[in-house]
Amino acid sequence: MDQDVMDFFDFSKEFKREVAPQGYISSDPKMMATDSIDSKVPKREVIGTEYVTEIVAKEKGLLNRTLRDECPQSKRKHTLDDLDTDDEEEETEIRRDDEYYKKYRFNLNRDKNLPIYAKREEILAAINANPVVILKGETGCGKTTQVPQYILDEGYKSGKYCNIVVTQPRRIAAISIANRVCQEREWQQDTVCSYQVGLHRPTSLEDTRLLYCTTGVLLNNLIRNKTLTHYTHIVLDEVHERDQDMDFLLIVVRRLLATNSRHVKIILMSATIDARELSDYFTTTNSIPPVISASHGRKHSIEKFYRDQMGSIKWKEEEDDQLVPQINDHGYRAAVKIIMVIDNMEREGAIHSRMSYDEALRYGAVLIFLPGIYEIDTMAENITLMLENDRNVKVFIVRCFSLMTPENQRDVFHPPPPGFRKIILTTNIAESSITVPDVSYVIDFCLTKVLVTDTATNFSSLRLTWASKANCRQRAGRVGRLRSGRVYRMVNKSFYQREMSEFGIPEMLRLPLQNSVLRAKELEMGSPVEILALALSPPNLSDIQNTILLLKEVGALFLTVDGVYNAMDGDVTYWGTIMSRLPLDPRLSRLIILGYVFNLLEEAIIMAAGLSMRGLYVHEGSSSRSTRAQFDSFWMHYIFADGSGSDLVAIWRVYLTYLNMVEIGHEQESAIRWANRFHVSLRSLKEMHLLVQELRVRCTNLGLIPFSVNPSQIMDDREKSFILKVIIAGAFYPNYFTRSKEMWNEHDRHIYQTISGHDPCRTVYFTNFGPSCMGELYTRRIKDFFHDARIPPENMDVTFQPGSEKVFVTFKQDDCVADSSKLVSVPGRVQSEVYKAVRMRLSCMQRIIRIMRPKQFMNYVQERGIGDVIEGRWIPPTKPLNVELLALPSVFSKTITGLITGIINCGKFYFQPLSLAECIRNMSEIFNAPQQLRKYVVDACDISKGMMVLAKRDSNFQRATVIRPENQSNRQPMFYVRFIDYGDCALLPMQQLRFMSEELIQQYGDLPPRVFECRLALVQPSSMVHGNYSWPTAANDLLQFVAKCGRIDIEVYSLFNNVAAVLIHMRNGTINDKLVAQKLCRRSDEDYMSRKDHDFRLRSQESGRYLSSAERQQINEEYLRSCQLPQDFDLPPPPQDLCGTNVRLKGPYSPLECSMQSIIRVGSSKRVNIDSASVNAVLLDTDPQDHHDHLIVAHATVESPNGQTLTARGTTLMPNVQGYGALMVMLFCPTMQLKCNEEGTSYVSILAGLGCDPVTGEPYYAEHDVLINLDVNILEDDLVLINQIRYYIDSVFFNFKEENYPAVSVNERESIYTQLRSLIKRLLSKDRSYIGKNMSNSDFVWETNPELPMPNEPFGKRAIFPMHSLTELKEDDMGRLMNLRENCSMLHKWRNFEGTLPHMTCKLCNQLLESVPQLRLHLLTILHRDREKQIDFCNQ
Repeated sequence: MDQDVMDFFDFSKEFKREVAPQGYISSDPKMMATDSIDSKVPKREVIGTEYVTEIVAKEKGLLNRTLRDECPQSKRKHTLDDLDTDDEEEETEIRRDDEYYKKYRFNLNRDKNLPIYAKREEILAAINANPVVILKGETGCGKTTQVPQYILDEGYKSGKYCNIVVTQPRRIAAISIANRVCQEREWQQDTVCSYQVGLHRPTSLEDTRLLYCTTGVLLNNLIRNKTLTHYTHIVLDEVHERDQDMDFLLIVVRRLLATNSRHVKIILMSATIDARELSDYFTTTNSIPPVISASHGRKHSIEKFYRDQMGSIKWKEEEDDQLVPQINDHGYRAAVKIIMVIDNMEREGAIHSRMSYDEALRYGAVLIFLPGIYEIDTMAENITLMLENDRNVKVFIVRCFSLMTPENQRDVFHPPPPGFRKIILTTNIAESSITVPDVSYVIDFCLTKVLVTDTATNFSSLRLTWASKANCRQRAGRVGRLRSGRVYRMVNKSFYQREMSEFGIPEMLRLPLQNSVLRAKELEMGSPVEILALALSPPNLSDIQNTILLLKEVGALFLTVDGVYNAMDGDVTYWGTIMSRLPLDPRLSRLIILGYVFNLLEEAIIMAAGLSMRGLYVHEGSSSRSTRAQFDSFWMHYIFADGSGSDLVAIWRVYLTYLNMVEIGHEQESAIRWANRFHVSLRSLKEMHLLVQELRVRCTNLGLIPFSVNPSQIMDDREKSFILKVIIAGAFYPNYFTRSKEMWNEHDRHIYQTISGHDPCRTVYFTNFGPSCMGELYTRRIKDFFHDARIPPENMDVTFQPGSEKVFVTFKQDDCVADSSKLVSVPGRVQSEVYKAVRMRLSCMQRIIRIMRPKQFMNYVQERGIGDVIEGRWIPPTKPLNVELLALPSVFSKTITGLITGIINCGKFYFQPLSLAECIRNMSEIFNAPQQLRKYVVDACDISKGMMVLAKRDSNFQRATVIRPENQSNRQPMFYVRFIDYGDCALLPMQQLRFMSEELIQQYGDLPPRVFECRLALVQPSSMVHGNYSWPTAANDLLQFVAKCGRIDIEVYSLFNNVAAVLIHMRNGTINDKLVAQKLCRRSDEDYMSRKDHDFRLRSQESGRYLSSAERQQINEEYLRSCQLPQDFDLPPPPQDLCGTNVRLKGPYSPLECSMQSIIRVGSSKRVNIDSASVNAVLLDTDPQDHHDHLIVAHATVESPNGQTLTARGTTLMPNVQGYGALMVMLFCPTMQLKCNEEGTSYVSILAGLGCDPVTGEPYYAEHDVLINLDVNILEDDLVLINQIRYYIDSVFFNFKEENYPAVSVNERESIYTQLRSLIKRLLSKDRSYIGKNMSNSDFVWETNPELPMPNEPFGKRAIFPMHSLTELKEDDMGRLMNLRENCSMLHKWRNFEGTLPHMTCKLCNQLLESVPQLRLHLLTILHRDREKQIDFCNQ
């Protein structure tokens, strides 16, 4: 028995409450594979920094000994044992630069008012006497601009050569400071002083003596050159920020300073710095870095108050209030009270002060520091409530955070309206990046949000934590610019002094280390462990190990070092070299690499650059804009995604639109209008454009250059979209998620039960509207809810189900040709309005509708004669329906002869039964009689939407419904009409329309159409042929060809929602099968209602032979009547003043909403959400009849602070291709094992990952092992194709001589490119048979099978994608086959049973069957039919 269970009953042991992993309920016991020791998520041991002591001790010892002469220069850079001390006996003569100083004007008059000037001589003396100097200076003292100039001025005086580089953490700072220095010294830009950010640098740096650059630029230069001697002085500014670039730069500078650059001077500068820590870091026996402080006294005083000093606020004390980083409701209210105290204080002070109250308002802005956008919105709501209660206090609220538009950020600096106090709600962006002079008060909650990454899982988490004291001091420094200021810290003073840390957590200890490890490899001065141990704050050893595993997973490192597996190291691949040279996350670099392989480099670069940008789409905060504006902002994602279901494709299209605008040369104002219209950030797009240009240059330098292809080889948009998704899947493996189906057997039945038989692809529903509310009278009010989503009321029907509290909203379809030009397309066959409706709910969960009280309601409808009141119950008005007049196929009709009269596509066309031909001829003669055609349309205003008219079709006039007028400009009025008795649409001028006479309307106005709508049964569009669930032109052309042949026979499979699913018979089979054979579509299951109707029709047709004609007619009428849904009569609602009761509707919901599951082992038990800004934030099951999993790939995954929930960002919905997820895993995983069923006759699952120890079987990286339970057949030839694709990808980069550039020529690349396209198409276009899912407790166990044949490895151990091995399948045992056939035969016999079915199992599909209807519908599924073919079963 499990020891955990026994421990539960052992009362001597501690009892701990834990959250159990979420599971599912299934009626199939075989699906309920419980956790075993093998399937539990592993917990990797955390190894701390104990390893550091030995390495640092060794380093310190070497720093204090002279080894220069003992080691040849060529080897000094390769080992840890090659360090030198600051040997003062060796003097290097510095060359003179007199000619240069004569070339440019050097004005030695510096600004003496700056506080730094007082320390000028001390600073210069310290620099001359010490290799390292630490300068601590407050913000605004002038250190960044002046200290480098002091050094340069000294060089000018002495005539000695001087070359200074100054680092800045941000691009904008490097550019603006360099320009400011040039302006101050009157130097032409890019001469004496210049800047370099990324690859943007002057054409020549020959004359530059003072270079401002980003930290990464200097770091890359030093790693490449492995010496500091290109500079005389290196100034590292803003050292306190402690990002990874800075910490690694300190490692490199200290190492090179001790080895080959001992005469270069290092100056470390910051406003808030741990001087002791830095001094210890650079101390040697010969030198202790001096610390110089340069502060300036403030003109105005600052008072600081803490929570326990603000007695008037009357804090609500709680025990844990000061321990947990949070803002509760009382905290928000306390901040509001402080604002009121400030206002009262200034009103009273105005009496005794020279400054008036209005003046105090102008210069008395309040700056409130909050940790995030959610807290900003909550604070704004609390302040707004305050205004409602106290009208005397007038405030002007301004938000300030990084994702705002520049226009809104400008409000921060503008004065408030007269009589208002400005209140700025800000994140930590205002700590240092923004200075607002008129701030006199700061309210600081002392909180911040930091991004922390678990290196074992690679999940990032944005955690709310206490800010450091350094952060709080920076925030306090925002006041006192123009007058005395006050700072209110919302924590107790004792807590601030004792509990809050002095400095923040360095990035090296909380963010991914991939780039640092790659830099350590490129530095070639030891292993990553040896290098990172020398950091100012060394990471845990387990973090380094986990990072190395991640780099092996993405292909940056080989598993081995010199052919031997090493858990703490790995040789760098050429992919790793590329990743180390690109300023991107390694997975984004992998996207670019695969883009190069498939010759879609430009697209990959744009996507990678866009994913690197924050705030590409504008977010204003929920309270600052109208609901419609918020909705429009989100909906723009769908417009740019263009039905692809991909955030990356949306980024690409946004950028192309922006680029087109730039190339055309739009003025700034029009560019701003464009950005506002599409809710994108122009500033972020400009930064993205610069990064795209930089990435292009870097890729060219690395030999990654796209090649031109023959016009015949150019991909069309469909293929490009398809290949792009393959590249995305390859780049972000294993960030894979499956769009999971519900685990009960009849999920699709539940969908239709939820919405009472409405079409789920067009219907949403509200709840909480009780039957007593008489909803039919409020349909227009419900339609008004969709105003913000821009869905017009005439485009929907609102209906109700008797006895239900649900409200159903069904959106109408518009089939006229012009509708294909709609701005928005969405994946699958679900209408875009459903996505809009569900998104509405995500913005606002409840909708309030006002209704009348029941008694008042009854009086109202009786007085106005609306419907009938029978026995105290209101019966809404109904429209009589003569079902015998419907053209719909009888339940007893299997095959019908007639004409196809109108074709939208293969999924929607109209069929006119031959039995109605005479009726149609008679109608046509009456319509075209001269007396009926005299009612001309003179004024277009007389035509309204939905009106029945006579319209010209070919040479005759026929009944038609007006769909809508054309959006004409200066042309004659034209109207879209649909011919009622033919189904086709036309755009006609007003002259070809006639009004119907009263006689005709009375006779034919209520006559149902003489056609019925059809679609092809058992097939659906293929993602391989068309990306957006659209029928390809070739398929529609074939249907048009068949229709032109005249009479045809159709076989009615089912009838649902008045749409017949049909098979069209041809000479050699059906058009359905022919389209599948030509790969113009794919086989598909019918959904639940269609299969249910098909089963009913089959049984009715069998029993109909024994019924009389009258009985058949009665049954058919009842059948057709049951097919009709409730109607929306669009009744006018009662006046609002009569409606005194509020009802809160919940929704709208869609029954197609589905969840996701992570396929990696560590994420399999966690709940998964999609980022609310993603185009897939509304995730719907676009093909509810499909029972195989759909794959979604994410660029990044963020974990909730409690570790229970994952949020997927940058998502892409992959094509709905059978087995797509399994195929992508096999294509792009490092290695994998195909597992067989117990009999060894078929493959049932895939275990993929880094593999395992060949001796112990222990997985190398268990957390990221991927398990795919197959639902389609994977065959041996599939693996052959996959191995060929992996080989070709590797061959693009493999070089037998050196791995500095891709190995293949342009001609070879073109050949590989052609082969890859062909192989991908062959692999993904196969029609795969379905198999039942297999679950096993040992699925995560790597099997060591010595008998498994090892595949030939063309590239040996240097392959990034090694060849997969394959377990040979066994032949099916004859006894087992006979057993399965007997089981199938038994199921078919029970199919017509009328009683209660004993529980049975379909052994073919591993499916538990609990009722006869369930059995019947199961026998109709593709899964079962495929399995019957596999065992050669034929039902007699």
